Amino acid sequence: MAANHRTARGTMIDIDRIRLANEQTIAVGNMKVNARGDQLGTGGKIIKTRQQIMAEKNKLHKSPLADDSDVIAESMEAVIEDTVVIEIPQAQNIQPQAEETPVAESADAVPGYVKPRGSFADSVAKETEVTQELLDPSILPGSKPTGIQRI
Repeated sequence: MAANHRTARGTMIDIDRIRLANEQTIAVGNMKVNARGDQLGTGGKIIKTRQQIMAEKNKLHKSPLADDSDVIAESMEAVIEDTVVIEIPQAQNIQPQAEETPVAESADAVPGYVKPRGSFADSVAKETEVTQELLDPSILPGSKPTGIQRI
């Protein structure tokens, strides 16, 4: 598919031909690749081609269903053949006994709300004691007289 584009001056440019002509040009940046994607070494020599790099990447991130569909199908058949069915006897209807713990209700509580026991905030509040001392009014901001101090 030829990608011909018309410039502002009206001339036609074939983008695919320009890409093919500049495949071996070193790309701008610090990745050490050419415009095609080949890995370059010193002097602009090709160390790994784009196909080798993509093959390594695909080897690491290979989908299990990509090429091994026959192997997977055979292994699934073997698993199905080796499957053993174990019958579990029906459990009797045993209902768990709920612990009966009284919940203290406060007078100002919202109806229908049950206060949870032992929350993190309650434990922190029980352990923390806050004391605050009064500040000296002479060091408070805005306590100094405003206006001109010296002429």
